Amino acid sequence: MTDDVTHWVQAEPLTPEAFAPYGQVVGFSDVQIELRDQEVFHLDIIAYKRKPIRVDHLNRHATATQALVPLNGKPVVIIVGAPELTFSNAEDLGRLRAFLFDGSRGINIALKVWHEGPFPLMEHVDLVNVQGKHVDDDNEVAHLQRDLGAVVGVRL
Repeated sequence: MTDDVTHWVQAEPLTPEAFAPYGQVVGFSDVQIELRDQEVFHLDIIAYKRKPIRVDHLNRHATATQALVPLNGKPVVIIVGAPELTFSNAEDLGRLRAFLFDGSRGINIALKVWHEGPFPLMEHVDLVNVQGKHVDDDNEVAHLQRDLGAVVGVRL
């Protein structure tokens, strides 16, 4: 049992308009793939197994965008936050958003956008992942549980 506070975010459908502050919807928007500081692209397939949506940290990248496209039409949820969020206090948790995409489209996460996931809604999902090759050197982390005593859950 944990004493952490759960901040709940309601999942919303992925639309180009709703996702615009965080990036683009692949297949609906003009996708802006970006690389900075001599970063190079890396393309691979990543696999996720279904697990409870419980977010204790968020990540962001400053030198490359990250595109995620689910394969085989499998739905996923992702949590995002605007670049200006600092997570220096719990009020920033109220500005997080969760997007549900049905597997027919993907996303391109803009530079410095906080994110965690994707979380599959089926037992397993494979995703095409396009991001910077040196992501380990370009990964800022906001530790929600450690620093704020909070985790984020998603209501579907």
